Amino acid sequence: MSTEAILSSALEGITVLEVGDSRAEFAGLLLRSLGADVILVEDRHGSHSRHVGPFTTPEPHPEHSLCFSRYNLGKKSVALDIGNPAAREAFARLARKADVILDSGEALDVVSRAELYREWRKANPRLIVCTVTPFGLDGPYRDFLMTDLTHLALGGVMMSCGYDSQPDGTYDTPPIAPAMWQAYHIACEHAVVALTAALNFREMTGEGDFIDLSIHEAVSTCTEVAMPTWIYSKALIYRQTGRHAAESRSRPWLRRTKDGRYIKAFMFWGGKERRVVAEIMSEAGIEHDLNSDAYKELAEKSPSKAGAHFSAMIDRLCENMTAEEIFHKAQAKGLLWASVRYPEENIEDPHFKARGTFQAIEHPELGRSLQYPVSVGTDGHTRVTAFDRGAPRLGEHTKEVLGAAGLSSAEIEALAVAKAI
Repeated sequence: MSTEAILSSALEGITVLEVGDSRAEFAGLLLRSLGADVILVEDRHGSHSRHVGPFTTPEPHPEHSLCFSRYNLGKKSVALDIGNPAAREAFARLARKADVILDSGEALDVVSRAELYREWRKANPRLIVCTVTPFGLDGPYRDFLMTDLTHLALGGVMMSCGYDSQPDGTYDTPPIAPAMWQAYHIACEHAVVALTAALNFREMTGEGDFIDLSIHEAVSTCTEVAMPTWIYSKALIYRQTGRHAAESRSRPWLRRTKDGRYIKAFMFWGGKERRVVAEIMSEAGIEHDLNSDAYKELAEKSPSKAGAHFSAMIDRLCENMTAEEIFHKAQAKGLLWASVRYPEENIEDPHFKARGTFQAIEHPELGRSLQYPVSVGTDGHTRVTAFDRGAPRLGEHTKEVLGAAGLSSAEIEALAVAKAI
């Protein structure tokens, strides 16, 4: 098998039925990026994300949502209202052709469908089902209503994110949530790991699985050091500006630069960093005393005062250079520094361009293509991606997929008459 075939076929031949709401869309996208054939089952109004902006046209339109386009690259769309009794048999036939059913939504909705899945698994033990719900399919919180934001709050992530405390340890700013849909992204990554493990297990044993994934449980395991710090030492961690939450306040990493931007100056506060910072400042003609006997004497007598002085020298360095200049000079000398960029600036980054991290996807309504972040498989020589097309139009593949599942033209027409497609 060629290198390209190996890189592009991790889940080649695997069919995934994605149903429910949009909370598991990212999982479907990741599975598609691994080569699976992902069939998105939508009702006649389309997925929720089709109605989320921004839109590529002046007026909101379900076919022109960039949100939907990003999370559904390369998928197929089947318009089938699985809540309509007339669609029950068609849905069952689709399931018989599938390797995986990925279902997300409120627990009450998913629980009713889960009973169907368990029946279908009796007839087809190889079927793998993964449900993604706020708190799982059982437990006292099962029916609580949650959003991405409330998951991040209840899961503990928000308490670890925000700005520095005041000198007395109290905060005058609230906790801050990471970028939107972070909770769903975390859960979807857990779902994909679980599904690939289930597929591997099925390959060895012939047995499928039923995975009951709780978004809350996934989020609660991603609080970095907060949970283990409390479990092992009963200590609280404090959120800090632009750096890891910790039991005690650390020195700042973010520094303002000459061009009004920021540099993330990660430091171990050792001798190497002092020598390198002094070297960069000397090369740039920036006055400093980091090589002086006075500074060495201060470091011996009062390491904390020397550290504060060194921090002030880093501020001086950053005030005299642009963020990108410092980033490249520091990296060239082995420092773990990085400029803080706007997301869109990465599109023109030469490293991302060389790796093909962004792919042009055609948008017929615009008459041009737009750049999308894609998963890239590589062995260092060959690079491939699973996205040979953009997101589907609503119901674009309905007849094709239902026909492949064994439905006749007359049966498909009957579904249309019953308003099930």
